[in-house]
Amino acid sequence: MTSRPPLSHRPLLTGRDGSAAVEFALVLPFMVLLCFAFVGAGRLFWNYHIAVSSVRDAARYAARLPMSCAGLTNAGDAAKVQNVTRTGTTDGSGAPLIATWTSNATVTVTVSCVSNAGGAWSGRYDGMTGVPRVQVSATPPYIESFGPLTGVTLTSFTVSAQQAWTE
Repeated sequence: MTSRPPLSHRPLLTGRDGSAAVEFALVLPFMVLLCFAFVGAGRLFWNYHIAVSSVRDAARYAARLPMSCAGLTNAGDAAKVQNVTRTGTTDGSGAPLIATWTSNATVTVTVSCVSNAGGAWSGRYDGMTGVPRVQVSATPPYIESFGPLTGVTLTSFTVSAQQAWTE
């Protein structure tokens, strides 16, 4: 009877055939988390840009409405400015610019008077002491799709723009 040679464990301990798969398995969860974080951050910046643009447009629109230092002259103008901020239309018939932004209550319109005695603005406001300035602020809701996965719990952000009255 022939005897078998003893099995050697040396090839099993020195082999490197599966090391790449093991490293990939260790790194994969972090890479997936990083991917979701990049998508979430991109969505946040996109919604923030939309909100900043809409608030800026609404401030420009409101600066053309009749106003005094006490506020907007016509009663329905504040609602029009809120509609322009949220939907881009004065009557509010358009779709919300940010899908979850369904209420005008998050948009505030304030009018204040500023002095141009120091000559900060040239031209028609030169030397005026009561220049009406409209400020539009908005806090649109933000729902993070991957919030529980990435640990982000942002529910809203605030943007603001102001414009001097242009008649």
